[in-house]
Amino acid sequence: MKKLIISLSFLLTLIACQPIEKVNHIVFDNSQFAYFNILSTSVEIKEIFEKKISDPYIGHTLAVNPSQRIINWINNNFKPIGNENFFNVTILDASITQTQFHNKDAKNFDEKNNYLYELFYLIEFSLSDDSGNLVASTLVETSRSTTSGIYISIQEKNNIIDDLIYNSLVDISNETKKLLTNYMANYIL
Repeated sequence: MKKLIISLSFLLTLIACQPIEKVNHIVFDNSQFAYFNILSTSVEIKEIFEKKISDPYIGHTLAVNPSQRIINWINNNFKPIGNENFFNVTILDASITQTQFHNKDAKNFDEKNNYLYELFYLIEFSLSDDSGNLVASTLVETSRSTTSGIYISIQEKNNIIDDLIYNSLVDISNETKKLLTNYMANYIL
C-alpha cells in the first residue's frame, strides 16, 4: 500500500510539472480563400520586388516566406478557363519585418522590450487581350502587424508569424475578391 501511495504521488508530481501550453499550428488551406475562374488562357505570376536579407526583414529566415504563400494561393485559387486574354499577377511587395520597441506602458512583471512584426502585401492583377492591350487592372494591398515578447520560444515565434501571414492572406483574398468583382466582373465566373 505504501508503494502504491508513493507511486501515485510521484505520478501526480510528474503530471503537475508538465507544461500546460497548447501549441496551435496554423494550417494554410487555400481552399478556405476566395476562388476565381478567369476568362483567360493562362495565369502568369511575376515577382518584381527585391527580397531583402538584412535587418529588419525576416522573410528569408522563414521556412515558407510570405511571397511563396501568395504564389501558392494564386496557383490554387486562380484558374484560367478561356481561349483568349492573358491574366498576369505581379507581386510588387511581400515583405515582413521585425523591429524591437520599448513598451513604456508595461507593468512591473511585463517585458519592457518587445518585437513588432509587420507584413505588407502589394499585388497587381492585370488582364490583357491577345494583342497585348490592357483590358483591366487593379492593385490590391494589405498590411497587418502584431507584437510579441522578446523572450519567447522559437515555436511560439513561428506560430505568431504564421498567424500574421494567415490573417494577411485572408485580408488579401477578401480585398482581391472585392476589387476583381468591381474592375474585372466581365472576365470572372
